[in-house]
Amino acid sequence: MSKTVIIKEEDVKKWNLNMPDEMLEAVSNRFKLLSEPMRLKIFRVLCEREHTVQEIVNKVNASQANISKHLALMHDNGVVNRRKEGLKCYYRIADESIVYACYLTSKSVVENLQDRLNWVQNVNTNLHN
Repeated sequence: MSKTVIIKEEDVKKWNLNMPDEMLEAVSNRFKLLSEPMRLKIFRVLCEREHTVQEIVNKVNASQANISKHLALMHDNGVVNRRKEGLKCYYRIADESIVYACYLTSKSVVENLQDRLNWVQNVNTNLHN
């Protein structure tokens, strides 16, 4: 991925103010889709490139039935595309906004954990002084 994405604060505020209630369920469903660790593992694999089901199975160390179930759900929700080539089925990310959402969330989690660690270290230092 070599695309630069700029998210402006004013756009985020407009989105918050203009989001109709009817859209909230669709947004909630997208978050539910991302709330499963196995699906995040699959996304992580697909960030590299297109993969067959068997390649995904091998990379995430899960059963084919489990991976196929998750891929079907991801496909039905429009976040991955698939194509058949002979007996093999290849999957790729269809909605790259998912990749950005995962990156932003991961970055936020790391920053939050770092802040907590710094706080604990400060408390520890103050207790021992």
